[in-house]
Amino acid sequence: MTKEPDILKLLSTAETEADRKATRALIIQPGAIGDCVLTLPVAEFVRKAFKIGTLSMLGRSQYMLYLPTRSCIDSVRDLDSLDLHRLFIPHKDFELQDNDPLIHAFSGYQYIFNFLTAPGSDFESNLTFTANCSNSVEVTSLLAKPPADYKHHITKFYIDSIIDSCTGYFNRKPSLAALTGKKKLLKPSKSDLAAGRQILDSYGIKKKYRPAVIHPGSGGVKKCWHIDNFYLLAEELIEAGESVIFMLGPAEQERFGRKLFDRLSLIAPVILETSLSRTFQILSCCGCFIGNDSGIAHIAGVSGVNTIVCFGVTDPAVYAPIGPKVKTFKFEEPDFTQPSCPAVEQVSRAALKFLSS
Repeated sequence: MTKEPDILKLLSTAETEADRKATRALIIQPGAIGDCVLTLPVAEFVRKAFKIGTLSMLGRSQYMLYLPTRSCIDSVRDLDSLDLHRLFIPHKDFELQDNDPLIHAFSGYQYIFNFLTAPGSDFESNLTFTANCSNSVEVTSLLAKPPADYKHHITKFYIDSIIDSCTGYFNRKPSLAALTGKKKLLKPSKSDLAAGRQILDSYGIKKKYRPAVIHPGSGGVKKCWHIDNFYLLAEELIEAGESVIFMLGPAEQERFGRKLFDRLSLIAPVILETSLSRTFQILSCCGCFIGNDSGIAHIAGVSGVNTIVCFGVTDPAVYAPIGPKVKTFKFEEPDFTQPSCPAVEQVSRAALKFLSS
């Protein structure tokens, strides 16, 4: 006899799923590329932990536009589209008008996670008041940086902070490995792969090659391994029969100048970044990424690309890219700030191992 379906159970399941889909959350992340990418594990965590149906991010649009459809972020909005400066005034002086645009901007969210200001700030108080004008909202503010003596990954710091602020909601703190595992937090589509391959074709990279992408820059000059080391590394990889391309972002284009551009282009193609979507498409088709502690390195890591990052002044234990195939090197002076054949040899061996896998 065929067992009759449990109608009440089906209705309960459908109602639970409808509630989940209706639950909306907002992450306010004003940081640069790396900050936005390092927020993705946090986004994955809150989406599962709080059963979020729609997850949005408010930040600098130029650093986030490539996230929807490729990650757990459903939509993005630019900070400059809102009159947020009003939220910074003392809470005792804060007022809202009827049909205030700020009320509409934060209406409909059940959870807001704020990286813009520290817990207990006037901004947090004003944001909480504003958001709760339309419906009940839980606002959690998070420190953007861990204490100077913190020795765990920054993503763990963020997630532990969320758990600590939700007393009694969680039984235990998950490990970072449990949160990310071997997942790609940023996934290319077929059109991304096709676009990336087309770009490589235009630079003469044959289809049978998945090149090593060398990105010698970073937003912070002190984070950059000496440029001669990247030059020597490219020569070693080419001598080993590998295909190499250099990638320069706006900061490197301004900092290095034409002379260095010409020097690099003598041994390998040089791609100038024009957008993060285009950069992501190129990385999706490469065999290995090699660079400094930079936003682009974080994009490579969460995309599942073989990623090698050279650290100097920053600590990889705290700031290493998240991803299933990330290898970091921590170099002290002079191996970081000056040309260093032993350091180049270490990175070269790791890159060749990745490229042959």
